[in-house]
Amino acid sequence: MSQALAPFESPDLRAVTGPCLRPGGLELTERALELAAWPPGSRVLDLGCGLGASAAFLASRGLRVLGVDLSGSLLGEAREVHAGLTLLRGHAQALPVAPASLDGLLCECVLSLCPDPGAALAECRRVLRPNGRLALSDLYLRGEPQDATAAPLPGCLGGAMTPGHLESLLQEAGLEPVIWEDHSPLLTRLAAQLAWAHGSAAALWGECEAGCDLAARARALRPGYFLLIARRKD
Repeated sequence: MSQALAPFESPDLRAVTGPCLRPGGLELTERALELAAWPPGSRVLDLGCGLGASAAFLASRGLRVLGVDLSGSLLGEAREVHAGLTLLRGHAQALPVAPASLDGLLCECVLSLCPDPGAALAECRRVLRPNGRLALSDLYLRGEPQDATAAPLPGCLGGAMTPGHLESLLQEAGLEPVIWEDHSPLLTRLAAQLAWAHGSAAALWGECEAGCDLAARARALRPGYFLLIARRKD
């Protein structure tokens, strides 16, 4: 496992987003909870739980929550803050739960970081009960996908996909999308906050190792942000 600092472990990102580490914060998590309509007592896994903010929020709404994250350092901090939560280290493609054992999955700004998003969605389908619901939020592309021969963009942008590509992966995994909402203004707001924190947009991208053309390539992709609800097909 790489010891390099992952984007979601960046102190600069945390200084802007707080413990949620993504656009929208708990406001968007509350919207996901509303749309997924998991009743109190439901078993829900927070995939990529990070610092545990969303998992704690779900638990406060009466859900039985398990948080799973690949980052040992984030999990360590989450356990210090949320001692009552069940938090495990695990990979999106090999979740530490039995088949068909969950009523729901929450996956916030994580799928775009997965090396094989199709396999991660198939694993989500495996652990959901029939008609169980996946609440998924992430970046998506409103422009043309980047040239496959170009160096990948860093972080979530590197794994963002078009809505058509995402729907294809969901269907192949055995998941049926039932609700799609665009929340791109939340991404725009976060980008502005990050640029302000770094002094300028140029300074923000200048810290990335791939060079000064990253900002232009990112603009061409026209990234947006979505919230999606999908159910397990049987």
